[in-house]
Amino acid sequence: MPCKSIMYFQFLDALHLIPAVLFVCVSLIIIFIRYKKYVSSHGKGINYFAYKNITLLRIISLGLSVIFIGTSILGPVGFMRDSAKTPLWIDCIWLLDVSASMDVLDIKESNPPVSRLEKAKSIIESYMIAHRENRYGLVIFAGKSRLVSPLTSEHGSILSFLASIDSKSISEGGTDFHEALTLATDRFDTKWNSESAIVLLSDGWDPDDYNNSDKIANILSGKNLHITTIWIGNKPPSPIPVWKNPFGDTVYKKYNQEIVLSSLNTKSLKSLAKIGNGEYVKDDESILKNIERALNSIGKTSNVEGTNTMDITQRIFIFIGFFCFLVFLLFPSTFLKSWNVL
Repeated sequence: MPCKSIMYFQFLDALHLIPAVLFVCVSLIIIFIRYKKYVSSHGKGINYFAYKNITLLRIISLGLSVIFIGTSILGPVGFMRDSAKTPLWIDCIWLLDVSASMDVLDIKESNPPVSRLEKAKSIIESYMIAHRENRYGLVIFAGKSRLVSPLTSEHGSILSFLASIDSKSISEGGTDFHEALTLATDRFDTKWNSESAIVLLSDGWDPDDYNNSDKIANILSGKNLHITTIWIGNKPPSPIPVWKNPFGDTVYKKYNQEIVLSSLNTKSLKSLAKIGNGEYVKDDESILKNIERALNSIGKTSNVEGTNTMDITQRIFIFIGFFCFLVFLLFPSTFLKSWNVL
């Protein structure tokens, strides 16, 4: 509902005041001269007395139109405010693990099974489609990290990039999440001074790659961030597919002639979520609801600083001005044309 308050003008300076005063004064003087000319020439004629009230109404309407439109140049505010809800969003950057182990085909929700990476990509896509109000960014990482998209409300571009991502998007092997965290935290806009979220999707990493918590704390120091980690995969150790030979058989990654088995390390993901003041989420049937619960626990950002209302006073002035001009145009004017008036 609109609410009333004290009205004032934003632009009471020479740059705005002089054009506004000249426009109003010159226009009113011209209207007055034309009206006086008409009265002096035809004041005693039958047409004048028959249409006197209409003539006055047209002149008053035209004068009011000039006054309101001229005044709107000064930027009136405070008379009417629209208190409709302002859009709220969460700034969220996805950290997607694209290391070789994410190619393991152990997601058996469909037949044939899909890889951990495809599952992670589908989670990101589904959540973004369900929550279009948020701003999202995307960072992929393995042994190195790469920013795919900064924070944006143009979700189509992120989803297009997401579809083309695979385990070869980053050539360096390994799982260096420290560099990924640093890259992501530097992308948040600090001017809003609001809470933000990082959502990391991974099958975990080896304890040897997981450095001490002090290093993570230094990355997050002074930043109002919450890290949610999502475990992707199944617990039984699984081989890592590398390619398919000409006979259609899958060739798996080997080390010293032995097939490498990728096991999940949930401990690292739980520890990271704890340090990041967020939640550890397991990939299950309620995964999207769990992510929503984790993100909704942080404060949302408004796109209007200092107020949740929008002033519409200037638009009201312009509307009244054009309405008065419309009244001037709609009333009969045939007799006025014959006397060359207005």
